[in-house]
Amino acid sequence: MPEPTDLGPTRRRLFSGLNASVVPVWAAMILAPRSRLTRRLVRRAVPVHAGLSVAYTGLLGSGIVRNRAPLDFRDPDVLRQQLGQGDVFLAAWSHYLTFDLLVGQWIWQDALDRGRTARVALLLTFVAGPLGHGVYLAQRRLS
Repeated sequence: MPEPTDLGPTRRRLFSGLNASVVPVWAAMILAPRSRLTRRLVRRAVPVHAGLSVAYTGLLGSGIVRNRAPLDFRDPDVLRQQLGQGDVFLAAWSHYLTFDLLVGQWIWQDALDRGRTARVALLLTFVAGPLGHGVYLAQRRLS
């Protein structure tokens, strides 16, 4: 199994583009949760999710072809090596981005429905996924 590869300039630009695709929605939900613009951005995030899904599918397929093997979920060492390959890493990253955004959208909407603020939980979800979700669920349970 090959060692992790350097992303190179093209994949680095793709990495930056994937990140940039979600930042406006996150920034709006965190900084201006009740604004009309935020509502529009969140409701119109379907193309962002669709784009990340397409990127995920293409990158995962490319990674499997380049590795000449499907992902091996039985062996953590092999899987770790596979995830270190450029296209597979970017596929996994797009997976994180879209699912964390989906969770963030749910937190944002649930907090609005309950008349609460969720800025801290949203920020934590943006930077640490499940940690922010857990914080929000704890806040929700305690209120």
